[in-house]
Amino acid sequence: MKRVLLVNPYSAGSHALWEHGLVEHLPHAAADCGEELEIGAIALPGRHWKWRMHASAWTLVQRLEERGDLKHPVDAFLVTDMLDVGQFRAALPAEHRGVPIVLYFHENQLTFPEHPERPNREWDRHYAWMNLTSALLADAVWFNSAYHKRVFLDAVPGFLKGLPSPRPIEAGRQIEAKSRVVPIGIGDDIVQRDRSMPGVFGDGPPIIVWNHRWEYDKGPAAFLDALKVARSRGLPFRLAVLGQSFDQVPEAFDEIRTAFDEDIVHWGHAPTREEYVSMLASCDIALVTAHHDFFGISVLESAGVGLTVVAPNELAYPEHFGMDVLVERSGLAEALCTALQSPMRFHGQEAVQRYRWENVAKKAWGALNRVWGIAGREA
Repeated sequence: MKRVLLVNPYSAGSHALWEHGLVEHLPHAAADCGEELEIGAIALPGRHWKWRMHASAWTLVQRLEERGDLKHPVDAFLVTDMLDVGQFRAALPAEHRGVPIVLYFHENQLTFPEHPERPNREWDRHYAWMNLTSALLADAVWFNSAYHKRVFLDAVPGFLKGLPSPRPIEAGRQIEAKSRVVPIGIGDDIVQRDRSMPGVFGDGPPIIVWNHRWEYDKGPAAFLDALKVARSRGLPFRLAVLGQSFDQVPEAFDEIRTAFDEDIVHWGHAPTREEYVSMLASCDIALVTAHHDFFGISVLESAGVGLTVVAPNELAYPEHFGMDVLVERSGLAEALCTALQSPMRFHGQEAVQRYRWENVAKKAWGALNRVWGIAGREA
């Protein structure tokens, strides 16, 4: 029997979905291959991300020891990009320091977009450095999309050139050699949602949904501009604004709420997962204006419940849906207007099927076997 410990320093959003999905489904994937797997998890709440990167490794090792998780052999640690791998390995008891560590990149600080409201000099490059050294020190590196893997590896040489010598030699090549793509799974609450169920918002014009974080990198200003175009053409619609907000909210949200107040059917983060899925499935169109998305789980969830997705043909989206159903970024507003007038549906549900957790867990199990040097089991 193999024993794996999943270590999640930032349990929120897609990080939490990844944690819970693997814990539930990875043992079943092992069982399908005639193997037995025990997987445990330890997590910290999803807040104070910078402090998580600095200090979570020590804290989590201490808690693993207090719980007794390290009194028995461990075959692999699954950790995320919010963890300093070098610090984590050093904090482990001596008998566990040789255990393989798999580093999972939900996002990375090398290519996370700069904040448009802050001068570049205020950004600390040491968070990107922590991600880079963690990737170098991990035994395996998993990215949630091929797009994410590509942009990370492409950014490594330029990032290192900006640092004083001595610098790691051939860092990108070393990381690429141990990298794989293992996506996040989509839950059955999404893929098995019955679209014939009555919507929670009642009858009326089509509902456009925002179900992303309320942050600048998801393109709220462009979302607002597209809504204005639709309004200028006299196209009726309603609006559901979901997703998580934080202390600082982009100004575009204030304007959206003021300009489209009479059209809003929901405003704010859904209190529970069940309510979120129910509200999302009650919408009609997912307008995606993000200029940053390493995976796009909210976009896949929109497609999974049967919404028409209007999204740019870039970032990670082409590997999910293909280029033929996506549009140029400059044409998003026009595509939204077309979707509001057309009864034709976006056929994204079939594409989402391959991201069901049962399929993703098989891929993860195969990738784990490669870490252990067992070939021939990767889906």
